[in-house]
Amino acid sequence: MGVDDEPSEWSVEKFGPDLVRDLRARIPKALQRAVELAQSAREASALDTDHAFGPTRWKQQYESLHEHLRDLPDVQDVHPPGAQVRVTICRNHLLLPWMYAKRRGLDMRRVRGRLKNQLVRDLLILFGPEPGYDEPTLPGMPATPDEARDRTLLRAAIEELTPQPRTLLVGFACNSDEGLLGVSWGEAALAPGGGLDWGPVEELFRLA
Repeated sequence: MGVDDEPSEWSVEKFGPDLVRDLRARIPKALQRAVELAQSAREASALDTDHAFGPTRWKQQYESLHEHLRDLPDVQDVHPPGAQVRVTICRNHLLLPWMYAKRRGLDMRRVRGRLKNQLVRDLLILFGPEPGYDEPTLPGMPATPDEARDRTLLRAAIEELTPQPRTLLVGFACNSDEGLLGVSWGEAALAPGGGLDWGPVEELFRLA
């Protein structure tokens, strides 16, 4: 299901030549399974809306990822305090699934607007790369919701891991009619305003 036969130097450096090939093959399959389960939930609901598709897909994107990767070397998981899901860690990287689009052909780096997934936002703030620029704040300005949010328990749970992992976004596009449309992974910092400041990105799957 991979787009390119050979992984990039960036991903080989992170995971090694053998593990990265397994990850590139298994991650799209995991997300496809998550989307298929969500499609089945929508069909079973007999609704014309995605009320059953969305919540099922959101939970299964974490669970399917762990189920498909758990027998690989250097894979473990962590259950963040207060979260309904567990996050998969592979070779000291938090693999953070993120649905970025409902249509095919969209590069996730071109997605605009605020990142809505709160767990992913929190982990990027705490353990992601620094954004390329800072937004100046005026004296006396009230704290933003991100600045005021208490992440003490989340920080403590992740900092117990040795070595402390970093974040890696696993972006995917899907919809309830066509299924999985595309998968990429890459490094991104949470930028001022809530968008993403992208580093290296690699495409893993694209629906023909």
